[in-house]
Amino acid sequence: MKKSSIILLPLLIIASPLAYAEEEASNWKNNIELGAVLTSGNTKTLTVNSKLKTVHDGKYLRDTITGSANNSSDNNQTTAETYKASFQEDWKITERDYLFLRLGFESDRFAGFKRRFSETMGYGRDLIKNDLLQWKIELGGGLRQSHFTNLSKKNELIMRSATALKWKISDSATFTQDLSTEGGKSGWATESVTALQHALNSHLSSKISFKVEHNSKVVAPIKSTDLETAITLVVNF
Repeated sequence: MKKSSIILLPLLIIASPLAYAEEEASNWKNNIELGAVLTSGNTKTLTVNSKLKTVHDGKYLRDTITGSANNSSDNNQTTAETYKASFQEDWKITERDYLFLRLGFESDRFAGFKRRFSETMGYGRDLIKNDLLQWKIELGGGLRQSHFTNLSKKNELIMRSATALKWKISDSATFTQDLSTEGGKSGWATESVTALQHALNSHLSSKISFKVEHNSKVVAPIKSTDLETAITLVVNF
């Protein structure tokens, strides 16, 4: 957890003055996801998932901060450990069009890299934006710095594309689909998250999600694709 905290704190410091620079009243939306599975007996396994997302959507600027930590162990041996954090600033140029700047961090030694930083910027558009359905796309490019577990390093130019769909199926059920891909000569990292969230009350929701992560270039015997199914409790405030 130390690595994620070290990276997330500067992002929070950067984001705060940018968000408060707007003159209109604050409009923050925050949610925290928590999930854990523990088994004992013949097999002792523990899987812990946690996520944080906070969004400030103003008249001219939109700030999004995310962080996540995933850890799995089998018989007290760590089998998966991933930390992620990102900060994105959107500058609205029309009602549906915007320019973005995104800073990202990821650590996943089981995928072959100790830490990976990225800085990208580009163009985004809200293709559909109403009370029931929201769909946006983004396309841009920038830089990425990777530090691999074999002690090698790689700095490169990258491209990034992303799309996000949010569909309010009913008053209590919401379907989301997030897809992003980012990469260059040293490989592409693609992530797809499909989720269904059910509101229990105004502040609590249950969520089931299916995530696919694919890295096009990995070092043997690391597998290129990871699959994750999770059931979590979501706190909104």
